[in-house]
Amino acid sequence: MFLLHIRRVLYCRHKFSLLLRFQYQRVYSSRRQCKILNKYILYNLSQLKMFQTFEECVFQSTQKQLCSTLTKKSNKEVNLKKTPNKCKNKEQKYIQEIENQKYGEAVETLNTLQTNAETLRLSLKHPVNHLEDTYKYLQRSGLTLFDLKKLSYIHVSGTKGKGSTCALTESILYAYGLKTGFYSSPHLVSVTERIRINGEPISKQKFAQYFWSIYYKLQDAQEFEHDMPAYFKFLTILAFHVFLEEKVDVVILEVGIGGELDCTNIVPNTKTVGITSLGLEHTSLLGNTLKEIAWQKAGIIKPDSTVYTSVSQEECIRIIRDRCKEKHAAHFHRVPDFELYFQDENHFNLKESLNNVILLNGSLAIQLAYDWLRQNRKGMNVSNEINKAYLTQQVVKGLVNCHWPGRCQMVKYLNLNMHLDGAHTLESMQICGSWFLQVSRYSQNPKILIFNTTGDRDSKKLLKILKTFSIFDLICFVPNVTTSITKNTPDTTFIYTHIEQLERAKMHANNWESLCLEDQTPNCSKVFPSLVSCFQYIQDHFDESKQLDVLVTGSIHLLGAAILSLNELYKNV
Repeated sequence: MFLLHIRRVLYCRHKFSLLLRFQYQRVYSSRRQCKILNKYILYNLSQLKMFQTFEECVFQSTQKQLCSTLTKKSNKEVNLKKTPNKCKNKEQKYIQEIENQKYGEAVETLNTLQTNAETLRLSLKHPVNHLEDTYKYLQRSGLTLFDLKKLSYIHVSGTKGKGSTCALTESILYAYGLKTGFYSSPHLVSVTERIRINGEPISKQKFAQYFWSIYYKLQDAQEFEHDMPAYFKFLTILAFHVFLEEKVDVVILEVGIGGELDCTNIVPNTKTVGITSLGLEHTSLLGNTLKEIAWQKAGIIKPDSTVYTSVSQEECIRIIRDRCKEKHAAHFHRVPDFELYFQDENHFNLKESLNNVILLNGSLAIQLAYDWLRQNRKGMNVSNEINKAYLTQQVVKGLVNCHWPGRCQMVKYLNLNMHLDGAHTLESMQICGSWFLQVSRYSQNPKILIFNTTGDRDSKKLLKILKTFSIFDLICFVPNVTTSITKNTPDTTFIYTHIEQLERAKMHANNWESLCLEDQTPNCSKVFPSLVSCFQYIQDHFDESKQLDVLVTGSIHLLGAAILSLNELYKNV
């Protein structure tokens, strides 16, 4: 009787398909029935503790500041976070808890699809054809390549800046009044950040609905145990379902790794292609030279597509041109220098207000937006001159209003002036170091570095770059975990164990010690088991009344864990 009551309430509030109704029946069976029933009894005894979540934060860029600041999204949302029981009746409270639980269970199930470190190593020896694999699971989920052709794409690859370029392109097209879909990776705090509609992450409720619908279809079609798509592949398929269902005008699609064999490259009809700056990365997968990496990145080029790039190396340019000919692309363009967009004196002040991310990636984003509009929306105030540097009102609005977390961001937590940048390549670390030096040049505050990096990146080279820009009073090497591996939120579960990450943090510390010996400078570094322990140490060893300038860099995952740790430490402040 209880379960029937729950289903009746859910059907009254949502227009689910028959398939989704069936999924509710499957989800709330056996053990889960008992779990929900227990919560129902506790609730009637006024002992129910609502599902706790960390405060979600949104980075909102400002026109006047060089960096963005961390702000709550709205007073209404904050009130909901603080008083989750503020519902009209018991049925609404049931629904709220069930939706939270379904999202949590969806993310936990999604995490079972993550490849562990050992499997990842084996996959390097026996590589999977990701395009064939993605197509197989796409069909099982209920979509075909014909369905994907119903969407219009801007596809972006590159080593650094591709996420920022996509975010800027999305913001510009949204300023033109288009309904945008944006798929990116990784996420900072919540996996919903990876799939955005009109610049906003999809809701947790909507994520759970799509997830369970797709997951059960794929599970029912298994040919053998564990015959399921991996984490990123599953989310890519889920994103296509969302964009089709939401009927977006344009999809801005960021490549995961590489391009040629990346699972996002399943899209058959891309007409606008972007390739951002290139550098050595994922060499075990993509190749050991820039030429090899350029060949992989250019793999997303399609017949009759127009290709824009901000790549500067001539050897890479030649490879991309050759691939354009090979794939019968229509045109190839190197985008103008961003300085050229500000020849009009009316735009001088605008340039000074834009942050480093926009200065580096703005030109490519603008040209990608112009190209898509030129091909798909005739007469939308876009000049006929291809690849020329000019600004429209919509472009200016898109640049100013774009918010992209974790890139040259400044956040204030009490006495901590947090500088967040996800730099993880030599080129991007140069930019990060220069930015931190610029914004803290006249500051007398103690400077603290919190650092970690993942994959096959050379941390000694990255740290050497940072060492040339700033003198730090404390250097903290720490895994990408909040407290312990068992206490992280499901959204921040990673493929490497806590022990593996801690060993890597110790390796970074050894590299730093080596650099200190080379230039005969004092070694002020420490290794911490978690970010919470790191911030607690900082609190204990520095005067609370004194402002601290903290730089967190080396990994996007590190930034997300840092935000969650600070939210946990200061949740009662």
